[in-house]
Amino acid sequence: MKKALILHAWYSNPSDNWYPWLKGKLEGKGYEVYIPDLPTMGTKLPNMKKQLDFVEKNFKLEKDTIVFGHSLGTLLAMRLAEKHPLNKMFLIAGWDFNDLTSEHRLFWKTPINHKNIKTHVKEIFVISSDNDPYITAITAEDMCKRLAGKFILQKGKCHFSKKLGGVTQIPKLLEFLS
Repeated sequence: MKKALILHAWYSNPSDNWYPWLKGKLEGKGYEVYIPDLPTMGTKLPNMKKQLDFVEKNFKLEKDTIVFGHSLGTLLAMRLAEKHPLNKMFLIAGWDFNDLTSEHRLFWKTPINHKNIKTHVKEIFVISSDNDPYITAITAEDMCKRLAGKFILQKGKCHFSKKLGGVTQIPKLLEFLS
């Protein structure tokens, strides 16, 4: 069975934003979908190690798995891809530089290993909006180049969230699913 993992954003949850919509679309295509409620993601100090351990304990990542990461969830997706072979990875409203905010310090014990990610993931897609107030399209496109991925720019999607931009669907994602 095809498998998909959706990693939500900071201060978000599995029933927020476009996650339920994507889950339904993936299940309709025969995917087993896992959207974990990530530990510490609803706190002022999200903990990468706790999240990695939680996902790896509760979901078997396989080479045919597709991973979707949103915002801070993109960093978790990349950390998983450093260690696990994956079929596809979608990084939505994400970044890969060492974030200097104190709230994200537990995500940056080491720099992202782009070489490992490129070796482990068959296809990488970086999705950005032209009006994201947190991550500029230029920042996302630079990350995409470091990952040798495909860059997709969407108009007017802000940070791809329900609160900021009213985004509850990302139909463009469906074009890249089998």
